[in-house]
Amino acid sequence: VWLSSHSRSWLVPNEAQNHALRDFVALRPFIFLQHGIIQSYIGWCRRDASNFSGFVTTVEREWRSIIESAYGYSKREVWLTGLPRFDRLYHNEKRQIVIMPTWRQYFFEKINPSTGTWIPRSGFSNTAYFNFYNSLLSHPRLLSAAKEFNYRLLFFAHPTMRLSGLADMFDCSLIEVLPGTTSYRDVYAESDLLLSDYSSALFDFVYLRKPILYAQFDKEEFFSGKHAVTRGYFDYERDGFGEVTYTLEET
Repeated sequence: VWLSSHSRSWLVPNEAQNHALRDFVALRPFIFLQHGIIQSYIGWCRRDASNFSGFVTTVEREWRSIIESAYGYSKREVWLTGLPRFDRLYHNEKRQIVIMPTWRQYFFEKINPSTGTWIPRSGFSNTAYFNFYNSLLSHPRLLSAAKEFNYRLLFFAHPTMRLSGLADMFDCSLIEVLPGTTSYRDVYAESDLLLSDYSSALFDFVYLRKPILYAQFDKEEFFSGKHAVTRGYFDYERDGFGEVTYTLEET
């Protein structure tokens, strides 16, 4: 039995994708532990794409969205258990605010088969994503307020953005950039406020009953089909656990 928070394709070495090992892996039961709580529709999780033997879910609306939509699974494969990692979340607040935006698949060409990392497209510095976060990370009002109220400002880039080198393009000279070795669990414990956009990482923070803020300046583009997810059952304005903002000044 395989147990993973990623799909089979991430676990099989790239050079073995067309090898006999591919068929060996396909015959083994695969339990999908998940990245977090699914709130959007994730096409690569469909049964015809991943064929999970067991699919862990956390809340009833998420569970129903899997068994009642186009994923192709039944109650037999989709398990309403909760995420075991939530049991290890803890509190250790240190007057800090963390900014954690997720990635965008349409910033990349494809995956480099030799490294397993995504190859960026050109023109990233001209995107709304770059302009928004680059402005936010050096915004005088934000920096001034953090200084006045004695808060640390942290930037924790998504692994795909970090490993591709795109995260290095932001102007982070006045705030602290967290390295890839940083424990997400510790960041959640020590932070007082989390700013993100569409990331399922938000739910860990919500579980700790801490405030969050959504920055969704590119909502239409994000859910247009160009990214790895499309709109699901979760409505951020109706169901979200924090305010939703759409412009830099509003954020």
